[in-house]
Amino acid sequence: MHDSDSPRFYPLPVHEEPEAVRLRTWVQLARTFYRIEQSISARLAEKELTMAQFDVLATLRYSEGVTQKELAELLLVTKGNVVGLLDRLQKLDLVERRADPDDGRANRIHLTARGRRKLESVLPVHDRLVLRTLDCLDQQEVGTLRRLLKSLEQAL
Repeated sequence: MHDSDSPRFYPLPVHEEPEAVRLRTWVQLARTFYRIEQSISARLAEKELTMAQFDVLATLRYSEGVTQKELAELLLVTKGNVVGLLDRLQKLDLVERRADPDDGRANRIHLTARGRRKLESVLPVHDRLVLRTLDCLDQQEVGTLRRLLKSLEQAL
């Protein structure tokens, strides 16, 4: 029997209940995010940064001088996680904590010159990878995806 002689199997159309479609969509969203994150993490590792470290540096690029608490809110992680992350970044001389002049109990977080250089070297690599990932969608689809994700986020 040749390959051309073998029977072909085609999936039958299956009716899915709306709840099942939502659950499968959730799984697909999680799976897609995981794959994108893995791809970006691998490229960041080549530049000796973790995804979390990159996130801090990129966030500080636009929000320099935030407190640790504010940074935790921007990153959507706990303050405790931010403390350990900042400790590691400070040891690498990528960020520095400066005492808040208005609140002696708080620190304000700033990029160091080395942190800025690191971010400037990594950001183009990150951005190219993200753009390449989304290249499979046309501009209208990207707009639709963005609107849908915003709606989902607002609902939460």
